[in-house]
Amino acid sequence: MGDIISYVYEFGGFTFAEKPFCEIDGLVYAHLSYFIYSGIIPSIDDNKPAIVLSDVAQRMDWHNFISVKWELDKNRELFYKIAFSRRYRNTKVNYLVEEMDEQIQFCAVTFFLGNGDVFLSFRGTDDALVGWKEDFYMAYRTPVGAQIRSTEYVNTVAKLLAKKKKLRIYLGGHSKGGNLAVYAAMTCNDTIKRRIGRIYNMDGPGFRPDFMQTLDYDGIKNKILKVVPDESFVGMLMEQKEDYVLIKSSEIGVQQHVCFSWCVEKDAFERAAQPVPKRKELYDRINNWIFGLETKQVGEFIDSLFKLIEITQAKTLTDLKNVKGGEFAKKLHPIMQEYVKMNDETKKVFWEISVFMIEMLVFDRQERVGRWKMLDKIHQHMEH
Repeated sequence: MGDIISYVYEFGGFTFAEKPFCEIDGLVYAHLSYFIYSGIIPSIDDNKPAIVLSDVAQRMDWHNFISVKWELDKNRELFYKIAFSRRYRNTKVNYLVEEMDEQIQFCAVTFFLGNGDVFLSFRGTDDALVGWKEDFYMAYRTPVGAQIRSTEYVNTVAKLLAKKKKLRIYLGGHSKGGNLAVYAAMTCNDTIKRRIGRIYNMDGPGFRPDFMQTLDYDGIKNKILKVVPDESFVGMLMEQKEDYVLIKSSEIGVQQHVCFSWCVEKDAFERAAQPVPKRKELYDRINNWIFGLETKQVGEFIDSLFKLIEITQAKTLTDLKNVKGGEFAKKLHPIMQEYVKMNDETKKVFWEISVFMIEMLVFDRQERVGRWKMLDKIHQHMEH
């Protein structure tokens, strides 16, 4: 059983002319958007030549080289192997866009594959909490800022490359980046849609059904490859269609979202044996809850949830995880003050989601029962 790294080791010696672009290449370029290119490759406004990937590797700050905090050693090995392989080393990189403020987390980059094609890669949610807040907003407020930026990005890059008449465009991303790739394909200029060869949605969330009715999904659906691990949560969030490929993972639960766990056999993902995700019943319950609420109720819940998080002064998931018990206790009073402002429906949803998260994250039954009891004590304390 292989993975994305073993694929690059096995097939990195073949050019795209010798071995055509495949679905694992789609994952490679989707994942490359997580790396930090600031100060190395030109921004979309610079009007400067693209940089060869092998040169990027030599200029990379290997102490701060990627926007996520997981699998740092594997990410380092993957990038280095990609950058100096015969298959990818002539890839050029350009048109970096990075935007981060209190409302939006967006990053996109364009890869010139060396065979005349380009891959527009959209970064998924990284360690910043603002990105996760934006993900939550997708459940009730679409388009969010990152989705609007993704359409603008595709239109702008296509305009910059308009003279390349035979250019084929690939779009892709992992997690939220996959959602952005699909959204951009549905909403970009019609002349650009015809040039899109493939859209790679790597375990990205879907869209609210009412919003999907306003978009041109039918016009691009045959170009989409959506990959979902068999215990995925992110990829099944707001997903109402069944036109995705279910694949095997070497991990369980939410750890399946990390693409290094995705099983690769030769040049393809290893398909899962069962026809539906293992935890589909749970995901259906969560989706039915999201779709059953009025958008105003969903918005109130998200605002209240993140007001509680902001009290901890955490800016990233790492910050939040590292909040000590004593520090949390000091902030308990303002958290309680914020909690009592919630209406009864929002409080109910808050605790239901907390129970869902324990069910999703904890697989040992004894540990799960223990966490449920702890959550119930916290619930009683906050209600009284």
